[in-house]
Amino acid sequence: MLVLALAGCGEDAQQQAAREETQAHVRASPIAARYEVDETHCTEAARTAIFRIEQTSSFVCAVRRAEGGCDWFRVDVDERGPKVRLADPDAGCVLPE
Repeated sequence: MLVLALAGCGEDAQQQAAREETQAHVRASPIAARYEVDETHCTEAARTAIFRIEQTSSFVCAVRRAEGGCDWFRVDVDERGPKVRLADPDAGCVLPE
């Protein structure tokens, strides 16, 4: 039973890609120094069952600000690739599920 519980922990590949795209976007911005980029967390990919991950086209990522709090960035993925944009400044650090 413990193995099953542990198997659901951690990032899935899509979530990891969204986090990495967001980190790259923020690091490349002129205001990168305002963020603790390594403290970036994203919503999970869509799931239709406990272990079935579906292709997901939108993620929300919280990036911790150096002054405290988090800004939310939206990652939209389509056939042309991911697009990252600031969606909600100072939105808090707890993401929706």
